[in-house]
Amino acid sequence: MTFYFIAQDSLYDRDGLYGTCYGDFQDNAERFNFFSRAVVEMVEALEMDFDVCHCHDCQTGLVPVYGRTRYRARPRWQRLPVVYSVHNAGYQGIFPDYDFPLTGLDWGLLSPKALELHGKINFMKGCLVFADRLSTVSARYREEILTPNYGFGLEGIFQERAADLFGLREGLDYSRWNPGQDAYLASGYSPNHLAGKMACKNQLVRLFGLDLPVARPLIGMNTSLYERNGIDLVEAIMEDLLHLDVGFVLQGSGEERHRFLLQEIKARHPERVGLFIGHSEELAHQIISGSDIFLMPSRYEPGGLDQLCCLRYGTVPVVRAVGGLDETIQEYNPKTGAGNGFKFSGYTPEEFMSAVNRAITLFHDKYAWQALIRNNMAVDFSWESVMPQYLEFYQQARETRGRLVSG
Repeated sequence: MTFYFIAQDSLYDRDGLYGTCYGDFQDNAERFNFFSRAVVEMVEALEMDFDVCHCHDCQTGLVPVYGRTRYRARPRWQRLPVVYSVHNAGYQGIFPDYDFPLTGLDWGLLSPKALELHGKINFMKGCLVFADRLSTVSARYREEILTPNYGFGLEGIFQERAADLFGLREGLDYSRWNPGQDAYLASGYSPNHLAGKMACKNQLVRLFGLDLPVARPLIGMNTSLYERNGIDLVEAIMEDLLHLDVGFVLQGSGEERHRFLLQEIKARHPERVGLFIGHSEELAHQIISGSDIFLMPSRYEPGGLDQLCCLRYGTVPVVRAVGGLDETIQEYNPKTGAGNGFKFSGYTPEEFMSAVNRAITLFHDKYAWQALIRNNMAVDFSWESVMPQYLEFYQQARETRGRLVSG
């Protein structure tokens, strides 16, 4: 596999991808535009004949715009199908109209039929208008973004292009997420040899300096400290949760107000709460492997990968029934043993706490709990399991582009 990198130190040689904890970089319009334009130029300069161009998120929003307008006379861009994945409709790449000259595009494209939305430039809208095919990262999220609650002002164009919009779940890289061969873990384990998971739990307890008997549940989170990920719900139930004699560990970064509140909670319960502000890939693996229960109470979640990692590592997820979380997690039925986790629908502390309580109750039934995690670990959520859908998606885009070129 060959990788090409776009370099421009004045735009990209800095800490942070898109901004800092204080907000987005002020020159993101120029940064994203430069990248998109460079991609289009690179295809021509290096005489690349690709089968498909797959764009992701607003940072690549101008790639199909350039390909179908300024570069439309170039044979490679005439033939090349472009598909676009909406990973999160809440991040659209919205910039003031005075940044439009940076693009070098015709001013006629700054219109409601192209890049303009509410008087501003909208990079995501560029892909939605000009790409041959569109996708989201779950079938449920595809339905959600057709509505005002989740479309973030773009629901109209999602509805217009509904026939070209597909919900394709993401897969998990099982070479990277493999509890049997994970170098970050204290011990490897498998569905038939779960002793290593207990070693991972003990490691996590020691790492955070908790006083938690092994028979008590350990609850974990890797998250961003923003309300879109449900951190306010976590804060709302924390005192009640700790009364249940559980341990809680969290890794995350984000808004200061949530960081300060979590630090106050930890200070009150130093032997029960572990907190790391920031992100470590190693710690992410250790929290997912060492926790018994994992929380994902998102306001919205287009796809989600942490819940898939949890299933792979035998950690039971508690999720809100939105987007990809609703699609991949089924409520456990204690009578039949069917299901792989616990869900709640309403965005309230009461419903969230009820779902956590159901998980904790099952945890104390050791036979049922081990049966659940063994079943979860055996389910295939790898990229191989979803790749046929992506190949069909690409083939449809090729056929659409072929008809447009020949017609």
